[in-house]
Amino acid sequence: MSETSPRTSPLPKFSRVWLIAMRDFIGYVKTVGFWLSFIFPIIGAALGFAFANADIDLSPPKYEAVLDETGYHGERLVQYQRDADEETRKAAVQALGSLLPKDERDGFKSFVEENGADAGLARLRERGSAGAEQLKLPQPSLIFVEPPATSLETLRPYLDGTSKITVDGKPQTLNGVVVIRGTRDAPEAQYWTRNFNNAPAERLLNRYLRSLAQERYLETGGLTREGYTEALAGRTRVEVFDPTKPADAGEDDAAVSAWDRAPYFVGAGLGFFLLMTIFAGSVALLTSMIEEKMNKLLEMMLASAKFSEIMLGKMLGAALLTLASLAPYLIVAIGGVVGFLLFGNAEQVSAIKDAFPPSTIIISLVYLVLGYAFYATILIALGALAQSMQDAQTLSVPMVMVMFVGMLVIMYGMNAPDSAPIVFASILPLTSPFAMMIRLASDPPLWQVLLSIALLFGSVVGVMWLCARIFRFGLLSGAGVGAIGGWFKRTVLRRPA
Repeated sequence: MSETSPRTSPLPKFSRVWLIAMRDFIGYVKTVGFWLSFIFPIIGAALGFAFANADIDLSPPKYEAVLDETGYHGERLVQYQRDADEETRKAAVQALGSLLPKDERDGFKSFVEENGADAGLARLRERGSAGAEQLKLPQPSLIFVEPPATSLETLRPYLDGTSKITVDGKPQTLNGVVVIRGTRDAPEAQYWTRNFNNAPAERLLNRYLRSLAQERYLETGGLTREGYTEALAGRTRVEVFDPTKPADAGEDDAAVSAWDRAPYFVGAGLGFFLLMTIFAGSVALLTSMIEEKMNKLLEMMLASAKFSEIMLGKMLGAALLTLASLAPYLIVAIGGVVGFLLFGNAEQVSAIKDAFPPSTIIISLVYLVLGYAFYATILIALGALAQSMQDAQTLSVPMVMVMFVGMLVIMYGMNAPDSAPIVFASILPLTSPFAMMIRLASDPPLWQVLLSIALLFGSVVGVMWLCARIFRFGLLSGAGVGAIGGWFKRTVLRRPA
């Protein structure tokens, strides 16, 4: 057969497919909007890094004062806030400490409880734990200061911003005043502020009063808050173990750690990445098809390329464009992973490598490619039928609904990866690219993975065949949405329209 005739070769010629893909890709890449969207994430990441290293606080603390007429609750309220801030700091350090080996976690948690968050963070840094150097403990959101006046009337100039208070030699705005009246046993609380839509002191005061009511109730039974807290701290805690780990592994090795949960989050991230790829690519595909139909460019392309070459070229061009759009995020993510593998704690690096064997990575890539091909082919066919952007919006509604179902599958699969609905969704070609990437973390049976891939691959081939005919029909006839039913009856059902 002649190589010069695009219509005599049974298979598409890659050079023409690549030429069509590059035409679409370069057409978008050379626009100002593309480069703005490309640069903004990098600028945002750079600014975030700069703020983090410059220790700039974009939400400065609020300064509050307390007028306590009971002589009792004011000091307790301030101490209650300090204790709450310290608990938040301890939680941040203990969350990082949960990545330590199992035999060190309990001891580290006790150390933090006894010595405080600062001492715990210092220990992690001495040990060289990954992330310890970068961790910055949260600062107090509320700072209580001595009231600059002794009555509510004389405090009004400070509350309306006319006068300033002095903190560490710098003028600051007094955000609000807590007024506690009544008696020790029956306090009455008020909060005065201009910023009543953002009033953390009000929430603090409500928590303190609830805690006070709880304490009084415990006292009616001869109980104390300290005893209640000790009872909670000494309660039996549930430990989670993974029975799929090697049978000769001890309990410490079989215990579930934060790294064991990481594959589920990565699987969900890959599923959302596929959704973003489809969503971003769909806009480019539909827009490109409609513009070229209206400008008669597709008719000119048909003179030198086959339908299959045009369709595959546009799919490849949209894929390259989507990858280029997401490149800043991919670069940051890949750089973070490489940095962690090179400079992270050796035990944690070993755990993450065990959680992501090469087979899991390869299968995930297979689903990403097949899933994109499945949906992109359908979008190409829809674009060939659309006569205007209104038609494109109408035709894309079912696809948006399917993608919404994919999002629900990802969210539900995080909590129940081996439930019957998710198992069914991992086999069904419409949702298998999303569901199976979640299930890979739970090591599904091999036959289910192979069956899912086979069905998805067969569906991609079938959809490509069907959509190629729709694509050909839409281009040659110039028909729109209303011709879908008639074409289906004539071509597929072989019935008169």
